[in-house]
Amino acid sequence: MRRTLAVALALWALSSWGAARAASNASYPAAAAAETSNPKGGVTLDTESIPELALYREGTNEIQVMSGALFSLGSGNGRSTFDEAPTILSWGWMLTTPKGHGIFRGNVEVLVDLYASGIFAGPMSGNVVVGPNVFVRYNFVQPNWRIVPYVEGGLGFVFTDAYTVPNQSVVGQAIEFTPQAGAGFRYMLSKHWSINAEALFHHMSNADMATRNIGVNEVGGLVGFSYLLGSE
Repeated sequence: MRRTLAVALALWALSSWGAARAASNASYPAAAAAETSNPKGGVTLDTESIPELALYREGTNEIQVMSGALFSLGSGNGRSTFDEAPTILSWGWMLTTPKGHGIFRGNVEVLVDLYASGIFAGPMSGNVVVGPNVFVRYNFVQPNWRIVPYVEGGLGFVFTDAYTVPNQSVVGQAIEFTPQAGAGFRYMLSKHWSINAEALFHHMSNADMATRNIGVNEVGGLVGFSYLLGSE
């Protein structure tokens, strides 16, 4: 009698587990088919079978437009206000397909962008900053998540006519270098469109190639949108 009861309970537990798994996969039909064995052990996801992740697989692209404001840090000791309102147009390439486990699951992306900005506060008010940048970004891609956080770092150079203003020491020549770092997120409106927001640290200096080189350190925020070109 006890043995029969134990067998019945075991069968009930297995059937309940199977029903729960089926209900879970029903909300994400591709999930079961997308699981493949990993030669190194464990299970990975075949992202090409999952629309939300196919957009981030290796070789796909995105177009991004961001705008916002950057505010200079500190003043005095020759450092003056230097506040900008940039617009940034970017083209992105996914270098890897999302992999890993847990919150750090994601992929690597490289972006090439054109930075164009007007200086709206400080002794250089009304001048421009224009130039290219290259960024490396890590996207934290999770199955079924509409929010995709990211961190990034980049380097570029710009042309600015701010150096022509004589009563400042932060910018000393027409060409300045711009190391940068940021963090943000995108919210997927659909399988291709997203709205984005990020915080950015932006530095500008000329590596002592000119006599004036106090440099500019700025922080601020950007908002914009992306269109991801991956297939469904």
